[in-house]
Amino acid sequence: MIGYDGEWRTVKEASTAQGPMGGTAVVVTWEEGGTARFPAGDELLLKGADAD
Repeated sequence: MIGYDGEWRTVKEASTAQGPMGGTAVVVTWEEGGTARFPAGDELLLKGADAD
């Protein structure tokens, strides 16, 4: 799970892609629907599915 946009969201799939300026980006597809793209240098707040 990733803390994103003020709530915890469940990751369905994650992959990498080339960002618009040529850098690496992490692309996340959410179980709840939709996707998000994060620059590879971003810090992501993660928690396990079994955590409260």
